[in-house]
Amino acid sequence: MTKSAISPPSLNLLQSPIPWLWAFWKFCRPHTIMGTSLSVLGLFGIAWATRHPAGLSPGTFHVWQGLSSLWLTWLVCMCTNIYIVGLNQIEDVVADRIEKPYLPIASGEFSTAQAKMLVGIAGSGAILLTAVSQSFYLVVTVWLSLSIGTAYSLPPLRLKRSPLIASVCTLLIRGAVVNLGLFLHASSQLGLLPQIPIRVWVLTLVVLAFSSAIALLKALRDSSNQPENLGTLTTKMALKITWWLLSVCYIGLVLTAWLIPGLNTSFLAVTHGLALLYFWYLSHQVQPDTSEPTSFSVRDYYQFIWKLLFIEYLIFPTACLLH
Repeated sequence: MTKSAISPPSLNLLQSPIPWLWAFWKFCRPHTIMGTSLSVLGLFGIAWATRHPAGLSPGTFHVWQGLSSLWLTWLVCMCTNIYIVGLNQIEDVVADRIEKPYLPIASGEFSTAQAKMLVGIAGSGAILLTAVSQSFYLVVTVWLSLSIGTAYSLPPLRLKRSPLIASVCTLLIRGAVVNLGLFLHASSQLGLLPQIPIRVWVLTLVVLAFSSAIALLKALRDSSNQPENLGTLTTKMALKITWWLLSVCYIGLVLTAWLIPGLNTSFLAVTHGLALLYFWYLSHQVQPDTSEPTSFSVRDYYQFIWKLLFIEYLIFPTACLLH
């Protein structure tokens, strides 16, 4: 049997632009694109609130400087994101044909050669754009992210083989490197001193907590592809750990909001109190047995926690801008 009989021919941008662009969107992993975009916007928003407190109108020059820096940073981070998730798909194509057949390489929409070209363009674009930015903090952030992402997927290290090390990689990039590096970069672009305020450290700890929960649920979601693993003590324990981890995170924010300088404490406390109630409500809807079509499965819960993480990058900058 020929290869063409097994899977359809790969898409061509010129011949099928709309299907190709849809496949590219899936290749970029939309939930990571959303998270990266909101983190860039949110951290710039916190830096902007520091540079221009409420009641002080920034000049036209500062507005233009902030927007141009934000746009360039977003492009750099998009390229970095596409490089990391694309490389991961290239290396996982065999497993993805079984577990994630909707991804473009696994489905045959993109050939491996096409995927490698896209990853190469994205990685090169990230490096070239950081050079254009002339920002030390952005260079360090991007190079660390690219290095960890490469070691995560490629041999000889291939760190993702170990669930524990894979989780550490996720925590390092999304939790520490992105938050601290991008805030320092945004501050430098807006003429602020290179120092990290308490509110950014708090946001970083919150993202670390969510990233830990996401890493745990990802491992649980992947193992749930095997029916015999559903409903086990391990599954229930992982869900309970997630519940306690994020509950402590939310309650801690509500109780200590007044201790965090530089933001609207009432807004921070109320929004996280409401998020906590919604989190508790949906957590009790989770049913490990995905054979029930109406149940809120581990996969649904995993996506729900991602959305809660996204909201943090809206809550914190808004609280800073309202201060």
